[in-house]
Amino acid sequence: MRPEALSWLILALPIGTVGGALLVLLVRWARLRRQGPQDPEGLLLSAVAGSLRERGELAASLGELRTVHERLVDALPKGLLWVDQRQRLAALNRPGRDLLGVTAGVVGLEAVFVLEPFPWLREALDGEPGPPRRLTVKGRRWEVQRMEAPDRIGALVQFEDVTEAELEARRLQLRERFAELGEMTAGVAHQLKNGLAVLKVQGQLLRKAGQGAAGDALLEETEALERLVQRFLLWARPLEPGSEPLRLEEAAAQAVAELKRRPVSHGRTLVCEGTGQATGDPGLLHQALVNLLENACQATPLGGRVTVRVASGCIEILDEGPGLSGDAAVRMLRPFESGRPDGTGLGLPLALKWLNAQGADLRLGTRPSGGTCAEIRW
Repeated sequence: MRPEALSWLILALPIGTVGGALLVLLVRWARLRRQGPQDPEGLLLSAVAGSLRERGELAASLGELRTVHERLVDALPKGLLWVDQRQRLAALNRPGRDLLGVTAGVVGLEAVFVLEPFPWLREALDGEPGPPRRLTVKGRRWEVQRMEAPDRIGALVQFEDVTEAELEARRLQLRERFAELGEMTAGVAHQLKNGLAVLKVQGQLLRKAGQGAAGDALLEETEALERLVQRFLLWARPLEPGSEPLRLEEAAAQAVAELKRRPVSHGRTLVCEGTGQATGDPGLLHQALVNLLENACQATPLGGRVTVRVASGCIEILDEGPGLSGDAAVRMLRPFESGRPDGTGLGLPLALKWLNAQGADLRLGTRPSGGTCAEIRW
């Protein structure tokens, strides 16, 4: 390229750039002229619309956050109660509502009104934050904890019904004790059998020697001890329960028929009510029912009534005796704990062992009308 052409090119580049910029400015100026002056009211409306849009987006975000928060709180395994500084019920999660038997509509109401039937919760709210504590309310066991929270948000209380958990823990302790005592009892029972065999022979020799009274007394005591040893061996024997469909009313009727042949049932009325089904071992169930019915007859005064009530997966044996306290009901299921001076303390524990082996459980409780209810439930 010649030097003259190069010089013109160098001059043309900045001139063209400046010209293009002027052209753009002229075009924008022309557009502004066509639009005319801005309307102040339009600017205000545009600003308001933008603010409302931003607030709507913020509200939607807060709503989503609140939904996530409520779902997290509802997922807690325990009840959670929140009372704000105005003493209103600010929150009560779903487990808490289920435990108290209230609806979600109580949120926002005065706490003193909502919690009137639950003085133990009001007491927890008025207390100091600390570790969980357990208390008994109308026969149920509760665990309650006032939780640490900033003063500005009010008070938080966590609560849970632990009745079933405590009963299960006690039953687990009993089963562990059953296993330990079973091993010990087996050895003792076998040793006793050997000694009783010798005593029985001596009693028979006394009879033959003309000492009938002494021989009879010795044999009578020996036979009583043999029956006790048999119970010990039953206690210690490992179980291999079967599993088959059961008609519970038939099982109950067979056990009642056997009890009616025993002297302990004389003077008492034994009846069966209802029908039901379950899956278990018929032999073990029969033995457990016989033991429970025998205890019910012993507790029921002459002229009283023992009722066997059957439902699906459940058998209740109701007597008309003095009833049992909560502690006594637990104690009676322990081995060698008898409520009678002549009892061995193995009737109820054996029934519990036989029932547990086939997937059922045994609970003793006092009837509202008096007497004891022995409930078998699968």
